[in-house]
This record gives sequence, structure tokens and C-alpha cells, in this order.
Amino acid sequence: MRKISLVAFAAAAILAGTIGVLASTTHRTPSTTPTSARIDTMQMMSGAKNLATEHFDDYSLIFN
Repeated sequence: MRKISLVAFAAAAILAGTIGVLASTTHRTPSTTPTSARIDTMQMMSGAKNLATEHFDDYSLIFN
């Protein structure tokens, strides 16, 4: 019985220590990014040049 209570006390102490360490750490909030660092998707789509094109052959009206 004494060993069980000693193990339970040790587990509770480790758990309390872990919770205490996690609660005491400070988390920094990330600073806001400047607007010039954002990706402008409309400019990317309108300014794209020399892209690969696909070619499809339509054989749907060829009968044997």
C-alpha cells in the first residue's frame, strides 16, 4: 500500500510540474506581415506568359 501511494504521489508531482511549466511559458504572437509581402493572385493570373498549352484531337465524328 505504501508503494502505491508513493507512485501516485510521484505521478501527481510530475503532472503538476508539467502543467506548471506549460502554463508559465509565454507565447509570442506573430507580428502582422506587411501588405507588400502578400501574394497578388490576380496579378499572377493576368501577367502569366509563355504557359504550356494542351492540344486535343477530336475523333468523335470518325466512323469506320
